[in-house]
Amino acid sequence: MPARRFVVELVARAPLSSRVHRLRFAAKEPFAWAAGQHLVVVRGQGQALFLPYSIASASDPGKAGEFELAVAIHAGADVMDSLPLGAELEVEGPAGDFTWQPKASPAALLVGVGTGVAPLRALIEEELARAEKTRLLLLAGHRASDDVLFAADFARLAAQHERFHFIVTLTGGDPSWTGRRGRVQAQLVEAVSSLAPLDAYLCGRLDMVNEVTAALVAHGVPPSRIRSEGF
Repeated sequence: MPARRFVVELVARAPLSSRVHRLRFAAKEPFAWAAGQHLVVVRGQGQALFLPYSIASASDPGKAGEFELAVAIHAGADVMDSLPLGAELEVEGPAGDFTWQPKASPAALLVGVGTGVAPLRALIEEELARAEKTRLLLLAGHRASDDVLFAADFARLAAQHERFHFIVTLTGGDPSWTGRRGRVQAQLVEAVSSLAPLDAYLCGRLDMVNEVTAALVAHGVPPSRIRSEGF
């Protein structure tokens, strides 16, 4: 069965960092997705395209068909870089099984680097809207403090929900940073010890996903409880 195609309109744009923008779209027809799924932009500005993006927001009944993407900007080299408000795109989807386990463990560890935190944000929003008790820990890896994506959103959610915690670790030099440093891999032992038994959701560079998967399995997390998406 062919994937569904439909038209969306850009309704808002705001910077998340110097290199990544938050783009909010509204679908022209009813559209639903599961947190963690992705879309592919197939046409825009008169061009045929193939631009896959994880949906960075959970479905909101109050804003049916509206969703957000975290889009890396390439100094005008990409259609998405300068897409004006009101512009329309043709997209395909949603697709993907990077979604919540059907039967959740008591805790979930979500690990993302760079724009890999986008689908994790959707997963977190969806879970926190439920009347559940699953503990959530987001471990986000970035280069510098001003590269941290959705920082204000995650801080607000952590303040509102005792069961959600947000940890950032930086790999680059940033003299003003007083938080954790190093790759996300260096934080795993502490995270697993504090949460086990847990489900894990990993998104980011393929090498990170592979390394973190191997480390989690070595620390006793069953492979069946690990879901990942690498790029």
